[in-house]
Amino acid sequence: MREIVAAQDLRIGMFVTELDRPWLESPFLLQGFIIEDRETLEQLRELCRFVHVDRTRSAGDAWRPEPVAPPAAVRRRESVSQAGLVTAPAARRRPLDFFALLKSLRSAAGEVGENMPAGAEAGSGSAPWIHVYPDSESRKLPAGGVSESGEVAAAYASRPLIYQDEPGRTSAAGASRDERQDEEGAAFGNMRQAEPRVPVEEEIVTALPMLVKAQGLLAEVARDVQNNLNPDLDRLRSVVSEMVLSVIRNPDALLWLLRLKQTDQYSYDHSLDVAAHVMIFGRALGLGEDAVTALGMAGILQDVGKLRLPVRLLHKTGALSPREYEIFKTHVDFSLHIVSRCPQATPLMLEIIGRHHERCDGSGYPARLKGEELGVMAEIAGICDVYCAMTRARPYGSAASAQVALDAIRAQRGTRFSNSMVDQFVQCIGLYPVGTLVELNTGEVGVVIAQNRIRRLKPRVMILLGPDKKPNAYPPSLDLLYDPATATGEPYAISRALPPGSHGVEPSEFYLA
Repeated sequence: MREIVAAQDLRIGMFVTELDRPWLESPFLLQGFIIEDRETLEQLRELCRFVHVDRTRSAGDAWRPEPVAPPAAVRRRESVSQAGLVTAPAARRRPLDFFALLKSLRSAAGEVGENMPAGAEAGSGSAPWIHVYPDSESRKLPAGGVSESGEVAAAYASRPLIYQDEPGRTSAAGASRDERQDEEGAAFGNMRQAEPRVPVEEEIVTALPMLVKAQGLLAEVARDVQNNLNPDLDRLRSVVSEMVLSVIRNPDALLWLLRLKQTDQYSYDHSLDVAAHVMIFGRALGLGEDAVTALGMAGILQDVGKLRLPVRLLHKTGALSPREYEIFKTHVDFSLHIVSRCPQATPLMLEIIGRHHERCDGSGYPARLKGEELGVMAEIAGICDVYCAMTRARPYGSAASAQVALDAIRAQRGTRFSNSMVDQFVQCIGLYPVGTLVELNTGEVGVVIAQNRIRRLKPRVMILLGPDKKPNAYPPSLDLLYDPATATGEPYAISRALPPGSHGVEPSEFYLA
């Protein structure tokens, strides 16, 4: 239940969803927040004439329940809904059995038994997501949490991920932020932290076949390119459009599946990873569906030109020589050539592909564009590509944690990336993105399965290990938003984020391709 409230009538406990101006013109990093103290209240009163308040997400005396629909309206709504998938709003606060859902998906795909360790049977109490690494016992974590050093971030930042733009071309991708606002009909920078329309459990069921279809189409695109045929972008656009709708319903589902349902080819996983993140980020920034779809298409096709490069170059684990680096950069020309031959390709797609490795300070490739010359769309694609590359294992490096990746991006704030874009991206991703391993104040270890848009520091988690770090045969789920109590009566809380693979936990084993 949203309403416009004059700034002088605001009080502590109200949940602010929008200001009377773009968020970038305000000092607030969390765009969509509860007024928790007098200082924040006075800032709002001084800055704004009015704000938009959501009473259903407010706290204390400011809270109001959802208005109850008349019985007839309820019946009409239920008659046209997918009753087997949609959870009643009153039930959404109750913890759902996330682990049971994952087990059922594995069973439905005929993968239980095929992908579990030898001798482990479904329901036997084994934990298929536990791996004991040779160095897992000696892997010590610092008290502060993440163990990776800044050297990891630097190593990833030094790897070549380059594209070529066609000189002299201008379009919406290269337009200024003000021009983009007019064209898209949405104010850039007005971050939309919208509440998911359906629970993550429901959307996972819908998104899984969509993701399988997307992986199959990527394989077909690769075969077409290798056979010198033009890829069928109509079918690819169809599945990307479905992904956009999934992002609108609940973005966490797609992120969760992409973390878990991995193939044995980095290029496929990275392409879908980037596509999902650019669509989620673009949607959060308020871009329209056409623009978000173009971002998704560009994200999927940005590396197709690598199919023309020597395999040994792509699989090299050491540093590239200057000559190898120049050869590597030619995949940009190949990508643009391949995609431009497809009649379904748009100028906006081509320009995003060509510019997503340009950087605000002119240090990018190939045209060394600066500042506004890049365009919002290219910068969205660039920052997502860097983040996704760092957080997924590659031939020349292991995956970094989300926190290390975000720290590396924040270190480039005001240089390679604009201040506003970095701030918006960090908020969109959140401190504990889906798939992050966390240690709780009880000593238990869990994995984040869904964000909470109201309190970003209190996500939903699935508890994988007990306080003794032994695996739970049937991991329960907790929604930290509602302050569930520990055995001592204290509310559960996240103590720190953990690096991927900590304590031998491999959450990707929950669902294998």
